[in-house]
Amino acid sequence: MLFTGTMPGVEGHVGYLAGRYRNGALSDVWTDVSRCAERTFTAWAAGCSCGWYGPLQPLTTVGQYGARRQWAGEHLPEVIATAADAAVTPAAG
Repeated sequence: MLFTGTMPGVEGHVGYLAGRYRNGALSDVWTDVSRCAERTFTAWAAGCSCGWYGPLQPLTTVGQYGARRQWAGEHLPEVIATAADAAVTPAAG
């Protein structure tokens, strides 16, 4: 389940709902967690195609929305701020 599409300045950052497998690993951007068998996952987490993951959320609908909020409220602002800093900082050379 993707959280966003492409935005200028944040290429390479696509948010998604990651599932935590029973062995502790987290699913990747290519896994559609909505199509996995029941009890495949033990928790949800916000994930980003850049490799960032947020803290675990409960395996509920509320947890899914919490993961979306974490990506949009924590990770995405950091990415946008970094992109803005890079745009105003002249390259060394």
